[in-house]
Amino acid sequence: MEKPTQLTKPIGFYYVSKDNETKTSELSLLLSQKKAILIRAQWPSVPFLSVMDNVSLANKKGGDLEGVLPYVQLPLSALKKERTELGPFEEIKIQLLLALLSERETLLIENVLSTLTTEEVQILLPLCQEIAEQFAVAIYLIHEDECFAHTPYTTYL
Repeated sequence: MEKPTQLTKPIGFYYVSKDNETKTSELSLLLSQKKAILIRAQWPSVPFLSVMDNVSLANKKGGDLEGVLPYVQLPLSALKKERTELGPFEEIKIQLLLALLSERETLLIENVLSTLTTEEVQILLPLCQEIAEQFAVAIYLIHEDECFAHTPYTTYL
């Protein structure tokens, strides 16, 4: 029988301090149980496949790719780029896309904000809040800078 975690929350966008070992270990448990997807600063794609082929490979459930793209604010043209042409923000958006297509209820975003510009962070935070509401998922932002805990978009845990 699986050990239930106390961290599983209803839909929403949550901030978790990287130093909070209790909460981060509970999130790690969700990952090990395949109940969550981890979004990283660098997308762990299959190197010899195109971006579109990587997305198609990950979209095993046959989700509505073109229907989800607008929610992550990613144009279809981004999927036609070479892997090396993608910027950090596009990589994060592609990972968000893949997470939504996988239909997991929990998404973990870990240490990605330091790779983004201030403008990109200002786009990402409300985007994650909207995605959480639209797709009924819980998104956990794991970061060392607690200033992100006090934005109007996140709930501090």
